Amino acid sequence: MIPAFFALVARLAWWDLLPNRHGASFYNVWAGHLTRPRRFRTRLRADLTAVLQLLADGTLTAQVAACFPLTEAAQAMQRAESHTALGKVVLRP
Repeated sequence: MIPAFFALVARLAWWDLLPNRHGASFYNVWAGHLTRPRRFRTRLRADLTAVLQLLADGTLTAQVAACFPLTEAAQAMQRAESHTALGKVVLRP
């Protein structure tokens, strides 16, 4: 677990050094929810509005690995826990 974390941190640092003006950083959605609740709610509302707008525009899409009917929930759970699914495993009603 620790080596994977350091590999991720190294990758983020590398992306920040690239000359394409793009960067990457960690984002903690819960930062400040206890110490500054009003500021936290304001930031959360703005961030979620931006993400939902990207979803509505089609700029941001969810990566779905597999869809299963609800009757096959056990197989869906096995697929999700197998760590072979690249994306989300979705259950349909």
